[in-house]
Amino acid sequence: MRAEEYFPEHFLGRGFNIYEVVLIIAQRARQVGEIQKRQIDRHLGQTEMLEQAAARARAEESDDVYEPEPIDRPVPKFDKPVILAMEEMRQGNTKFEYEE
Repeated sequence: MRAEEYFPEHFLGRGFNIYEVVLIIAQRARQVGEIQKRQIDRHLGQTEMLEQAAARARAEESDDVYEPEPIDRPVPKFDKPVILAMEEMRQGNTKFEYEE
């Protein structure tokens, strides 16, 4: 995790005014958050499939009831979407256009 401070001066010249920059950062943060959510959902789905497969295999070996045991896999960790969006904007990596 980063422990940087962001000030309005960091974003001067990135948009017409600071309010526009805030809106652009917010929109990009939502996009980043959706990407992170899909990655976490995919990870959890894979973990759930592994748990179910292991439980079925154990149930087939013995005549026990099918009960999945949790598999201990670390969940991916991400920086906050707003922090990532602000860093992208600060570095000039965020491109934006107005619809006509």
